[in-house]
Amino acid sequence: MADPLDPPADEPEVQAVYARMREHGETFTEAAEAIGLAHTDIPRVRRRLAELGLLDGTAEIAVDAAAALTRLLGDGRDRLAAVLAALVERQNDALALASDYVRLADKGRNGAVEVLAKDDTFRPRMESLLDHASASSRRELVAMHPHAVWDERFLEDGLRRTVQQTERGLSVRTLYAQQTLRQPSLREYIRRKTAAGMLIKAAPITPIRMLVYDRELAIVDAPRDEEIGAIVIRDRLLAEPLVDFFEYCWITASDLDEVLGSTDGSGLTEQQTAVLRLLASGAKDEAIARSLGVSVRTVTRIVAELTSELGATSRFQAGVLAARLGWLD
Repeated sequence: MADPLDPPADEPEVQAVYARMREHGETFTEAAEAIGLAHTDIPRVRRRLAELGLLDGTAEIAVDAAAALTRLLGDGRDRLAAVLAALVERQNDALALASDYVRLADKGRNGAVEVLAKDDTFRPRMESLLDHASASSRRELVAMHPHAVWDERFLEDGLRRTVQQTERGLSVRTLYAQQTLRQPSLREYIRRKTAAGMLIKAAPITPIRMLVYDRELAIVDAPRDEEIGAIVIRDRLLAEPLVDFFEYCWITASDLDEVLGSTDGSGLTEQQTAVLRLLASGAKDEAIARSLGVSVRTVTRIVAELTSELGATSRFQAGVLAARLGWLD
């Protein structure tokens, strides 16, 4: 399968025109003519450079790639945040309907919605519910966990349930917040879950805590009500949309290996973080060196280290990967 970061097959012409504009200070038209670009390809190449933010449409001159990257990533994060915010809002509305109205409007559905109060009985009731759901589910479990301080007393129970599920052939997928993976004990716990057969991804934003078994039983947090420990939904009509919501978040998340690799050990040094931020802002090595009070050689070495650690083949790709892993947040 092709690497999603590899350039499309028609990118060489785009890169050649851009390189010519940067190296010789030429306009788009001058650069296209200099490399012998076919007239039929000019509109496509111009459009692609504009899409990447690498072409100043007014002056027809090249825009610095690092600066274009920063703008592109910022716009992308803003759009993603807006989409996720809208999804979360709709999710909260759905939960409000489930907890406040559905059970009132349709009491004949045999207890489709149950609200568990956050009192002294909540934890044992929840553990019992999770054990029963784990033992009785037949096909799949999808789960999502926002960043939180985990109570390590219950981690072994969670691992036991995962082993139980995967040994019976269930598909088990879980989405964690990237920030959670900065906790060493959680990283080890998640590695053990992966070894047990769970599929795991991580995302900068995981909007709500939920578990959905076989698209029929859902256990969901009620983040806006501190008196509610969880909402339990025992109805496919109400549970299936939660799985659709999970699938959207899943396809936009990062593979676990990428994120764990970025958070292992001591992580980035302060100097590496400063270099990466300045690099993403479009600063050259000389400017970064002046800003940090170090030599250009030191900056060049740090950039090489970051590129290697990210497995990138260029400064541009390093910026893309760093943003994807949340290093620029």
